[in-house]
Amino acid sequence: MTNISYHISNLLEKMTSTDKDFRFMATNDLMMELQKDSIKLDEDSEKKVVKMLLKLLEDKNGEVQNLAVKCLGPLVSKVKEYQVETIVDTLCTNMLSDKEQLRDISSIGLKTVISELPPPSTGSTMTANVCKKITAQLTGAIGKQEDVSVQLEALDILSDILSRLGGTLYSFHSSILNCLLPQLMSPRLAVRKRAIIAIGH
Repeated sequence: MTNISYHISNLLEKMTSTDKDFRFMATNDLMMELQKDSIKLDEDSEKKVVKMLLKLLEDKNGEVQNLAVKCLGPLVSKVKEYQVETIVDTLCTNMLSDKEQLRDISSIGLKTVISELPPPSTGSTMTANVCKKITAQLTGAIGKQEDVSVQLEALDILSDILSRLGGTLYSFHSSILNCLLPQLMSPRLAVRKRAIIAIGH
């Protein structure tokens, strides 16, 4: 086990502590590690870190949750594509949760991940694949969601993706439009406004 794997393994263990201060400090230390350019995670560490951070999004302590969501940003460039897909799958599922706090933190998580995806100009296929995954789930959520707050968040995130990476979603444009146009008839002004913003991209 390399030094970094050992160190990460120690931090992950502390993140399972019943003491919220230990969990907070360990998550903070992990964030410091992830921000270093030199850090290289092996496959096993990647998997464990992703699993732990997604679990901490449901932590009973709000400060631990907030730190965990901040770790997702630097993590995107440190793990393989399928791990990023695991992250966005979980975040999209959480957005439909009946727990409002989990929905909110997952929505922030998705925005964080989207902002850290490498621009398509770098030749990375990850961005296109991850965006397609998120878009498919969000359009589904917008179309059949009863809860207006979930609709609004999903519309917001869709706008984020379209404004930053719309070109990578060319093949999705018609299904996105089919999802957005009915929202223009929504009885809620906020939903109509966000649908217009998304269509504008």
